[in-house]
Order: sequence, then C-alpha cells, then structure tokens
Amino acid sequence: MDQASRTRLVALAVLLAVATPLVIVALAGSGDEEGTPERPAALRVERTPGGPPEITIYIEDRSLNKPSTAGGDTSVVVECVDTEGRIVWKLPEAWPFTDTDQGSVDPHAHIGMDPAQIERIARCRLTGTDPPLAGRLL
Repeated sequence: MDQASRTRLVALAVLLAVATPLVIVALAGSGDEEGTPERPAALRVERTPGGPPEITIYIEDRSLNKPSTAGGDTSVVVECVDTEGRIVWKLPEAWPFTDTDQGSVDPHAHIGMDPAQIERIARCRLTGTDPPLAGRLL
C-alpha cells in the first residue's frame, strides 16, 4: 500500500471515529420523547374498557398532580386533538385529579364523550399547567 492510500485510509478511520458517536447522539435525541424541555411531560391517555364511552387521562408523575402545577387554579382544560391538530374535545376538569383508587393507579380523570369523538382523538393535553402536560391516546 503506498503512502497516499495509507494517509486516506487513516483520515477515513479518524472521520468515522469522530462522526459515528455524533450521529448516534443526534438520532437518539431526535425521538418523540415526552417530558423534555421541548416536549410536554407525559400523560397516559387510554380508552376506558367497558362501561360508558370515555377516555381516562392519567398523570404519570404523581408529583405534578398538585395545585401549584396549575398555578393554584382548581381546574384545567382538557383538550384532545386529532392527527392534524384540530380540537375534538375541550372542557374544564377539576384539578388536581383525584385518586379514586386508593393509590393503586396514577391520579386520573374519566372523560365521557361520544364514541365517534374518541375514534378521532390522537392526543390530549391539559392547558394551564406548568410544565405542560400531554400524551398520545394509546
């Protein structure tokens, strides 16, 4: 192998050694994670099985389920949107969410609505909270 080829090979190896970790960090950071400064903290939004048509919205971080998260307000607005960001449902809900299951599940609220509305929902958010709280319908 001549000197010029060896120099190019070493340069390529150095370039790959430097670029590979940067690409990995960039890809890992570009996910659709909730709870980062750019993304709202997580809600878990689920269709409630059985019974009347409704969704259940859980606050996954119990420490956020307190009056100060909503600036001391006693209600927040639940806003659910479709895949294009159009509002499907918007209504005030008492805050903080109550624990109706003696601590066996995360604090939550049951939101009754028409089954056709539930089918259109992609995600829900609570307006008036700091940090913003949002999550996808599972």
